Amino acid sequence: MERVSRIATARRNSRIARYAIGASAAVALAAFAAAARASHPGSHHPSVSTGQAAAASSSSSQSYGYFGSGSSSIGPSGSASSQIQSGGS
Repeated sequence: MERVSRIATARRNSRIARYAIGASAAVALAAFAAAARASHPGSHHPSVSTGQAAAASSSSSQSYGYFGSGSSSIGPSGSASSQIQSGGS
């Protein structure tokens, strides 16, 4: 009867562990992707009547954006003036 070395046994155990970890990671990734897809708000299509859809579209067209102001200018306010000071002559 041939005796298996400890190195060969360790390599075999290591290979089995790598395969198990890889399979577990693949299953976890698939489960996470399925959960993310199921919970994504764009994936649900609730049934709405035509009157409700028209009311929702008319109210959403009156929104002013993320900050709620409707202003799209970027920069200092009207009373502020930009002045650049340099240390040189």
